[in-house]
Amino acid sequence: MSRARPTKSKTVQNLESDKRLRAYVLIQTVPGRVEAILRSLRRMPTVYSVDPVTGPYDIVALLAVDEMRDISHTVAGTIGGMRGVTRTTTLLCAA
Repeated sequence: MSRARPTKSKTVQNLESDKRLRAYVLIQTVPGRVEAILRSLRRMPTVYSVDPVTGPYDIVALLAVDEMRDISHTVAGTIGGMRGVTRTTTLLCAA
């Protein structure tokens, strides 16, 4: 699994020039768990950015990884198993 962590000063433009695979993960949570899940996601090495959102999902995370299997390991193996996560939807970036 990729362990490269972007610096806080890294911009979205720099991520676009980065050749790693990217995926957005839409995350639904139970009430009261958003902040704890946000903290956990921010510590994960493959999570490039994470934001709370409104609507049918509570959190959007952007992953940047070296291999496709890293996406499934992160989403199914880690994010989906977090206490309070009820559903995830993964959107792979096409370009």
